[in-house]
Amino acid sequence: MADYLLEIGLEEVPAGTIDDVICQLENNIKALLLENRVTYDNLKSFGTPRRIAIKIKGITTKGESIILETKGPSVKAAYKDGEPTKALEGFCRGQGIAFEKLIIKKINSDEYVYAVKAIEGVDVKKELGQIISTAISNIKFSKPMSWGESKIQFIRPIRTLVSLWNEEILPFEYAGVLAGRNSRGHRFLYHGAVRIESVDEYESKLKKAFIIVDKEERKKLILKGITKKEKKLGVKAVIPDDLLQEVLYLVEYPTVFVGSFNSKYLELPKEVIITSMVKNQKYFPVIDEKGNLKPFFIGVRCGNDEYIETVVSGNEKVLKARLEDARFFFDEDKKIPLLDLRQKLDKVIYQKKLGSIGDKIDRLVNISRYLGDKMGYLSDELIVAANLAKMDLATHMVYEFPELQGIMGYYYSLLEGYNNNIAISIKEHYMPINAGDEVPTSKAGIIIGIADKVDSITSIFKAGLIPSGSQDPYALRRMALGIIRTIIENKISISLQDLLIFSQSQTKDLSDLDIDIYLEFFKTRFKSLLEKEDFRFDVIDSIFALDFDDILDVYIKAKALKEYTQDENFTMVVELLVRINNIVKKNKSNDFNKDLLQDKYEINLANKLNSITTIFEKNFTKRDYLNCYKQLEILKKPLDEFFENVMVMVEDESIRNNRINLLSKIKKLGEKLFIAIKIVS
Repeated sequence: MADYLLEIGLEEVPAGTIDDVICQLENNIKALLLENRVTYDNLKSFGTPRRIAIKIKGITTKGESIILETKGPSVKAAYKDGEPTKALEGFCRGQGIAFEKLIIKKINSDEYVYAVKAIEGVDVKKELGQIISTAISNIKFSKPMSWGESKIQFIRPIRTLVSLWNEEILPFEYAGVLAGRNSRGHRFLYHGAVRIESVDEYESKLKKAFIIVDKEERKKLILKGITKKEKKLGVKAVIPDDLLQEVLYLVEYPTVFVGSFNSKYLELPKEVIITSMVKNQKYFPVIDEKGNLKPFFIGVRCGNDEYIETVVSGNEKVLKARLEDARFFFDEDKKIPLLDLRQKLDKVIYQKKLGSIGDKIDRLVNISRYLGDKMGYLSDELIVAANLAKMDLATHMVYEFPELQGIMGYYYSLLEGYNNNIAISIKEHYMPINAGDEVPTSKAGIIIGIADKVDSITSIFKAGLIPSGSQDPYALRRMALGIIRTIIENKISISLQDLLIFSQSQTKDLSDLDIDIYLEFFKTRFKSLLEKEDFRFDVIDSIFALDFDDILDVYIKAKALKEYTQDENFTMVVELLVRINNIVKKNKSNDFNKDLLQDKYEINLANKLNSITTIFEKNFTKRDYLNCYKQLEILKKPLDEFFENVMVMVEDESIRNNRINLLSKIKKLGEKLFIAIKIVS
């Protein structure tokens, strides 16, 4: 057994792409080793802005040898008059084996020829270079880069390759670079090559060259440094996960520092300051115990603490310039009333087939009015909020910081004297932006948010830009999921079909689409949400086979069925409904005539059915679906007696149809809850 090290030395890689590249390389190597039947103890990956590395411990020196048996034609087809047939010749040719080396095996009553080959395990040391080259070449990039005269593409130009088998160089060449044992240290703190003598000394050697190659170790150092600064200042750092992840791949040797800014800038909305810090400068904001922003920031330098005062001073100057710009934008924006910005938005194209953002605002207002009426919240306040919702898109601040859309509208509307309800709805209507974000909770925010998203979906669909594959430039899938979550979490009952019909009617001059196209789109997103909540696939299918209109009702039914699957009587109810379905097939009538009931068992079943139907319907109206299932359980005994003693398919057509209709009524009750035949037993 041996240890192996691969390091790919690169020019600076964008922080957001490194994890994906590492993951692909790791998975490619694992797959190729498995394919070659090569085992190892463990595989660990490393990454910094200028290198990606893989260390394999305890790799076998030889792949596993196997005996491979390949089934060929039957003996009858393989030989004729004792001579090989064309079928056998083709089989032997394909397997590269002589006739005399074939064996015969009996399967049941037939005999077949088999080619038996001993496949020798690979010499790992000899083949590993090719395996690694293949693993590297199989990495996919959304934006690959070419360099020099090589036709090979990678995320960034490859400058060095380290490939060691224990202490030996395991040679291979890729992108014109010959693998060796020389790595690189910190760009400014270490000069010359870092010579790696063995796999085991890789991390320690690089650490001496001011490179912390292990991401988790860098993370610990950063968090430890932040904690020390927090204690010193008596504050708390705000550490967004995505920012921490990005910073980890911006530095190779982290040193944490604290900077400050003039407290006068705290007069700006805190989101403006935080955005300037986080998005532009990659700083961690600082708050007090009450959550108030403090005039400090925590940054991470790629290097040691030498000349740290100069570093802090430089960062403070950069942040000051950004905050000064933000203050200028804020002051300029306050000079123009929000509604006066409409004329600018009338000139900004939303989408070439859909007109301007002003046109979108008109659709948004109309759909909000429709929803307000349906939800009992149609008011002047709602219409004012809908008209204001997009106005901040024409402000200087949102032009500079697009992620502040809605947030700046909130602040500017308050400054203009609009009430808090209007301001909150402007901020909330974009929510949720990402998976896991909060949904809007104010009535106006809910209505305008749904209206905005459903308009985007129907209008973009009508423009012929339906998402396909991984392509979703308008984030319509995210919007559909946002609508679903907003409806469920705020317990809103509304007809999705009616909403979609009205929404697409607001986009003029383009042909309406079949409403089922939109419904399938929403179903797909809804299914993905339920799958993440650990709903069984057959539970989802059985619910989605029902009428899909009221999203909240669909969700409540799905939750009830998910819970009922744990009930001891669940399988029994499913089996009864499936049995009934097999008898009645597609019979649409469920009106049975009690005067045609003859046998005491069918009379008893009809009486029980009438008895439970009243209670079932009351529970169904209250959406107490679990108790609806309990009512179906009561039919178990009378149904068993019915099936045991009553012949359904009698010759008398009227009696036969009446019994089928009786069973169809039970089927119809069940299908108010779920489609039983979709459940996997």
